[in-house]
Amino acid sequence: MPHRHLATLMLFLFTAGTALAAEPDLALGGPDGVLRLTHAGQPYCSLRPGAFDQAWTYAGPAVAGAPGAGPAHFSITAGGGALAGESEVASSGAQRLTAHWRFTATRPVALNSLHVSAEFAAADLIGGTWAADDHHGAFPPTLGEQQLFGGAVRHVTITTRDGRTLGFACPAPVSVGLQDDRRWGQTFSLRFGLDAKLGAGEKRAFAVTIETPAETILDGPVTLAAGPGWIPFHDELDIVPGSALDLSDQGFQDAPAGKHGRVIATPAGHFAFTDNPQRAQRFYGVNLCFGAQYLAHADADRLVERLVRLGYNAVRIHHYEGELLGGKAGGAPLAEKFDQLDYLVAACVKRGMYLTTDLFVSRPISAAQLGLAADRPVNFKVLVPVVPAAFADWQGFARVLLDHRNPYTGRRWADEPALAWLAMINEGNFENYYGDMRAIPEWRTAFAGWARAHYGDRAALAAAWGAELHADEDPAAPGGLALPADAGADTPRSRDLQRFLAATERDMFRRMRAFLRDELKCAALLTNCSSWYNRVLAQGTRTDFDFVDDHYYIDHPEFLAAGWQPPSRSPDADPVRSGRTGGRANAFVRLDGKPMTVTEFNYVAPSPNRGLGGMLAGALGALQDWDGMWRFAYSHDAASLTSPAPLSYFNLVCDPLNQAADRMALCLFLRGDLTAAPHGIAIAMGEGELAEPRSVPFTDRPWDWAAWVTRISTRVVATVPGAAHRDGERLVLPLGIGRQDAPTAANTALTIGDDALLGLLRTAHLLPAANVTAPAQGVLAAETGQLLIDGPHGTMLVDAPRSAGGFIVPGATLDAAVAGLRVSAASVPATVLVSTLDGQPLRQSRRLLVTHLTDLQDSGARFAERARTTLLAFGTLPHLVAAGSVTIRLARAAPGELAVWALSAGGRRLERLPATSDADGLTVTLDVAGKDGARMLYEIAAP
Repeated sequence: MPHRHLATLMLFLFTAGTALAAEPDLALGGPDGVLRLTHAGQPYCSLRPGAFDQAWTYAGPAVAGAPGAGPAHFSITAGGGALAGESEVASSGAQRLTAHWRFTATRPVALNSLHVSAEFAAADLIGGTWAADDHHGAFPPTLGEQQLFGGAVRHVTITTRDGRTLGFACPAPVSVGLQDDRRWGQTFSLRFGLDAKLGAGEKRAFAVTIETPAETILDGPVTLAAGPGWIPFHDELDIVPGSALDLSDQGFQDAPAGKHGRVIATPAGHFAFTDNPQRAQRFYGVNLCFGAQYLAHADADRLVERLVRLGYNAVRIHHYEGELLGGKAGGAPLAEKFDQLDYLVAACVKRGMYLTTDLFVSRPISAAQLGLAADRPVNFKVLVPVVPAAFADWQGFARVLLDHRNPYTGRRWADEPALAWLAMINEGNFENYYGDMRAIPEWRTAFAGWARAHYGDRAALAAAWGAELHADEDPAAPGGLALPADAGADTPRSRDLQRFLAATERDMFRRMRAFLRDELKCAALLTNCSSWYNRVLAQGTRTDFDFVDDHYYIDHPEFLAAGWQPPSRSPDADPVRSGRTGGRANAFVRLDGKPMTVTEFNYVAPSPNRGLGGMLAGALGALQDWDGMWRFAYSHDAASLTSPAPLSYFNLVCDPLNQAADRMALCLFLRGDLTAAPHGIAIAMGEGELAEPRSVPFTDRPWDWAAWVTRISTRVVATVPGAAHRDGERLVLPLGIGRQDAPTAANTALTIGDDALLGLLRTAHLLPAANVTAPAQGVLAAETGQLLIDGPHGTMLVDAPRSAGGFIVPGATLDAAVAGLRVSAASVPATVLVSTLDGQPLRQSRRLLVTHLTDLQDSGARFAERARTTLLAFGTLPHLVAAGSVTIRLARAAPGELAVWALSAGGRRLERLPATSDADGLTVTLDVAGKDGARMLYEIAAP
């Protein structure tokens, strides 16, 4: 299941939007007490109440009352206490707002910080300036000192790099900290601090006048309804055989799964089948979760047949254990549930679908089950490596699952060639649960054991740690060593913690691998460490894996009250203008010589930008030459598989927009319509510097924009190169975290700037001289020439022989010269892709699928503001599609031989559209509003 981390939530970018530039800016006081300022439809600053406890663990606000008129009511739980909060905002002039936050301790609370923090995207402020009363400074291009200013002042002014100013005036001096947050995420923050120790009933308050750079008005709620702007859409779940939406004839599956032997990992770093190890094989699939895997046999057959026609060749069985075990901790599998799961697996095998799963996801675990005290909290993911009973329990379930013989295939799960991949623990990166780990005594004991093995005795440890080793600490003592408050701090204890975590992960994986290979005789490819906190030291551990896996989400909701339901909020930043394109950071997790998968990704509903997500995901996966991608998720329940349902956050089955977008990914990535980048950048990490690091950074780099230009990977080497250099088709950058063997060259992966990186690529002849990439301006061009992201104009162009189109805004034109496609006259922002269905280039194809996506929501969906970033309630059927039109022109000979039809969600031809032909091509206008309701899909073919 996906997660969000508050330290990286606020990735906002200010952009001047073409269509909305004349509109006033908006201010919204959210139901969680967060004030958001929006320009041209995009957030550029948020003011958020929050707290850090005495261990510097962050706590943010949660909605504490139903959203409505009057002050917003929120709560913050931290520091052993609780705060009830109120916030309100009012307009006090065309460019002036007044905002108030009030806090009351419902029980005593002691904090390191109680504050209201104004947060900005770093990209907005780099090159801009700040002033705090008489103090002045600039926002630096690279991370240096974390605190840019600290002191008590009355007025702060922030000036963005393009000259917009935002002022904060307080009635009396208040403690202010201006911080560079790029150690954790690409933001700067301005923190207004309050007295952080409160007895029960004590109050604190903060008021500020905000001087905005343009006319700003207060925003308000909206409810969507059918009308001229929103057209009802009639959903269909199953695909008409032989229709333009039936992708089962594209060669994605070759049934039954396993007919060509097992899936293997090749030395070239790709998947292949044992019968043909020279031919790389990609996989693209969906996650099935919870009840969506436990179906009547006929429903399982219907589902798998649908997935095949949709074009998928892989399924991830996910969140399956709870229902399999009847929801009981330590329970045995229920025969009926195992039968349903067996049948689903057999149905996938029969139709050529390959499978992956995790050996722990979310099954219920009790303290008693592990022999722990009843009052012990149980986070199984971080008990497995340090509690022997937990490891044995993990083995026990794996044995039950993999030793089980499927009556419908006649094979044990461990012997099933279609079960190609296994992850040990879903999203089990230790640091994901660091707060829990610090409270687990077995982790302190294990840390002490590692320190004894590494240093020998307390005296040697004291020499290494200095004052960080407390007087009452001894690695030989029963209490162990405390884990540091900040796992990534640049201190001896934190650096050693990261070395210890990497060693613990490697030891755990090796024990798991030995169990699976030696005892269970399972030949599936193995991996682990699939998400979120990826430190460079983990790359050394990943060298033991058969393949590397990671996850990403764009516009993952932030739940404001209860989890997994409204009210919720998503950033919803335009991914082209803002650069919030998913997967860029994940590229740095890849290891040379290892296949790379992303078993969870999504552009999440109800974001209006998710229609572009399929194109972005497929294009990035193809350019990076990844090996497998899985959407999260197709469904979480059985009911939505058999009849249309209202929109939900993640489920494709009830989101026709994301389903249509996924066909773009299938064409671009799985079919290979976009060419993989022939060159790349490899970060070289020395075994020595991973063993003795002088810092513990995350794998991703500020220059992650390069993932849209060329391939990105890492490699673990015996000796760190002394300088950046070309090695075959790669530019090799030394990582630069070693102590003794640290490179002296300025251009390490940690220090290199954008211009220097581009210069090295060009001088090494790894990037064409004509490539127009300019990351500071948001212009990114793939080295293949098939893809261009034009941030200043808000467009994206895809131009390949068999697929072309992109993202277009009103006033723009997309010219795909290779494919012979022009897209123009867009009335609203839209994603358009034209793909061939007969294997021929667009210029010669006689059957094409056209996708035109605007936005899709539900009837009666309610949002807190017109930008629709805060969801108050999902609506009901029918779905509504945002009205809009666009014109496409195909250059081709004999265009009059083709006709254009609007398609239903299942591929039925609804209506033949008027099209014009001349000697050079075919022109047709696509309009969401049709006589049968909204339409998003079209077929061009001979009548």
